[in-house]
Amino acid sequence: MSDYIDLKNFISKRKSLLIAPAGCGKTYTIAECLKYTEGVHLILTHTHAGVASLKEKIKEKGIKTNKYRVETIDSYAQKYVNAFYCRNDVPEQDSKDYFPFIIEKAFELVKIKPISDVIKLTYAGLFVDEYQDCAKNQHKFIMALSEILPTHVLGDPLQGIFSFREQKLVDFDEDLKGFEKFDLKEPWRWKNTNPELGICLMKIRKKLENKEDIDLNTFKDAIEVVHINEEDISKPHTNYNKKIWDLLNESNLLIIHPESRSINTRIKIIKNFENRIYLVEAIDDKDFYKFSKNFDKSTPDNIYKIIYDFISTKAIFKKTGIENWFNKKSLKQKKNEKDREKIEPIRKNLEKLQNKISFLLIAQTLKQIKNLPGVLCYRKELFNDLCKALEEAEYNNTSVYESMKKIKNRKRKIGRKIEGKCIGTTLLVKGLEFDTVAVLNAHKFEDPKNLYVALTRASHKLIVFTNSSILSPYSKQRNVN
Repeated sequence: MSDYIDLKNFISKRKSLLIAPAGCGKTYTIAECLKYTEGVHLILTHTHAGVASLKEKIKEKGIKTNKYRVETIDSYAQKYVNAFYCRNDVPEQDSKDYFPFIIEKAFELVKIKPISDVIKLTYAGLFVDEYQDCAKNQHKFIMALSEILPTHVLGDPLQGIFSFREQKLVDFDEDLKGFEKFDLKEPWRWKNTNPELGICLMKIRKKLENKEDIDLNTFKDAIEVVHINEEDISKPHTNYNKKIWDLLNESNLLIIHPESRSINTRIKIIKNFENRIYLVEAIDDKDFYKFSKNFDKSTPDNIYKIIYDFISTKAIFKKTGIENWFNKKSLKQKKNEKDREKIEPIRKNLEKLQNKISFLLIAQTLKQIKNLPGVLCYRKELFNDLCKALEEAEYNNTSVYESMKKIKNRKRKIGRKIEGKCIGTTLLVKGLEFDTVAVLNAHKFEDPKNLYVALTRASHKLIVFTNSSILSPYSKQRNVN
């Protein structure tokens, strides 16, 4: 479905579904469709990185911003609950129950006629991208919206990786029976950069759909395979370590690690490569809220401890860098005059804070600490958002926690562009594309969907690090059976 007639056919349906493999142009299809629509269209997706990607691709097509609104499903639902839900039983935003609650209440609210009338007057239609990641409750919410607006959903069941124990994902065959189906099959992402890679990834997709093992030797013309021992990544002069150093010369690089349960492995890699890699954070990682609440407890008596607890927390800063300047209970006494000059502004700020708490001054002090020689910050987004939350709390006379919630909600609505040299997991980078992608320890992927998402993020160069040429992403299921 790549021509004008098919696009018009797709958007002419009251309910339509577009299924397409990764790289075949789902997002660009939304942008193209907007050329042939009237009025304002609502475009929903799942992640703030996805919001930024959609906005960028729509902008590339020259579509005027008054023709569309892009935000996450959660953000859009949250807007209605914040405006119209009056009871006081809303869970805290840092609770795992918060967004399921928001989606459920939004589902109830949009069925109320005055609210549905406002939606109908505001928007001419709805697009939902990455539909395979809709949990059942989100799907129910979208179906309620589909009774109000013409609805066009786009997705790929093989990329549905947002399924967790407590939530099942939408089933395209069972849950979208009333939607007319369309498809895309041309791998456009690689057309002008690496056509052979696009062809190989389509073949790999077919193998994954058929639950077959993948022999990387058959794709070596398009995919660079590096045979490794896992532990060698941290050992200088090993092939694994040297290859990562070489890749850091790339300007647009994504490193994907199969371990998604903890950031510690990714932090260790960032440390091993001298902080030259940016950590992609989960938007609602609990640490953003935890440290915000900690700073809300600041008093003149405990402010040093609260600051020290933050800067000495494992994985935020380089430990030896912090220990060079700070003791557990006070700043270190420096003999070197240049060192004394560098630490003196921090000492003065701490003295002021021990007289009177100022969130603005705390943020300023944290930034001064970050700039000390030898101090490296591994979690830059956490640090930057916390400083912003402190500053906004001061300006708006609110708590740091409330300010952090607003920052997160803005990102959900506005989006967050991810670029440069980054490391993340499939859950954090799906829907994105980078010139060069390195998939680490590919043999550790036990789920075919996560492996497929990882392999399809590269638009030009794909490097797969593995201890075996044969990838068996179904091995876990086979062992269970």
